[in-house]
Amino acid sequence: MINVTDTLGLKNDAPDELILRKIHFQRVKKDFPDIVNDYLCDRYLKTNDVRFFNELLWLVKGDISKIKQSIDHFNLNFIDFKHIFCYGNNLKYCLNIYNTELAINKDNFKNKEIALIGNPVHFILPFLKFKKNNIPVDIINVKFHPNKIIGVLFFNIFFSYIFKLIFGKSYHEINIDKKSELNTFKIHKKYHVGFHKLNFIIKDNIISNFSLGLINDHWGALPLFKGRSTLNYSRLFGANQVITNHLINNEIDSGKVLMYTRINSSQTKKIIYLKLKDRIYNSINLLSKSCFIDVDNKLGYMFYEMHPWLIKKIKK
Repeated sequence: MINVTDTLGLKNDAPDELILRKIHFQRVKKDFPDIVNDYLCDRYLKTNDVRFFNELLWLVKGDISKIKQSIDHFNLNFIDFKHIFCYGNNLKYCLNIYNTELAINKDNFKNKEIALIGNPVHFILPFLKFKKNNIPVDIINVKFHPNKIIGVLFFNIFFSYIFKLIFGKSYHEINIDKKSELNTFKIHKKYHVGFHKLNFIIKDNIISNFSLGLINDHWGALPLFKGRSTLNYSRLFGANQVITNHLINNEIDSGKVLMYTRINSSQTKKIIYLKLKDRIYNSINLLSKSCFIDVDNKLGYMFYEMHPWLIKKIKK
């Protein structure tokens, strides 16, 4: 294997996963020498792991003919508009996951303190569904977004007024003035269960407020597809389009799995947003009764933002 560890500031015996992660997070900050491109090409040719090819595409700015060998290898692996699967038979079942058979019982909500935390725009329909079923829930608006322009648009006095009209006394706000406060701010009370739509990495100052757990809506079939662009990678491997609801913990996309929701690829955006209310209601119901799916969610692979060149391939 071509040695790139010195370039990345890693130990000589660093595993591929760590090297790939390091390249991903450093490529936006610095220009790498050709040895990094050579490493990514070499690993893709030897492992067929398209994640290496994806990072190579990001590094080669402009003329991708410079990586002709890798492109030719991709074309050999891209059969019937699907890339061959190379991640082991123990995870291949993740390509064919179907809907979870739900055991929903309204009594599971009894004596449970519930909170939906994040941008309240996502919680209007879920809130109305809970209200229709006479189930009290709190809405917690954490007023922060890494994009300052989006933050100004969504976290202003006008929207606060609208949210107070919609949610009434169930609505609470937490103002974040600077990024360093994200790891230290406090929630006003403790809850049993929660569902989040936050746009930053969640730490113990939030997780610890939910005694049974805080649920994430992950757009991809766990444990295999962790990270970003996971629905696109699902399409690349010919997998079922699946949303996984699971618990948040200190590792990315690795908490216990509650349920799977298979979606029709022709209606992806519609189902992701309009059916969120059902996923929130059903997953909180399951968590209230501690109903988990028997899968080892510590397994799987971290995927990174898919390059537009690959996106065009799967859209064809």
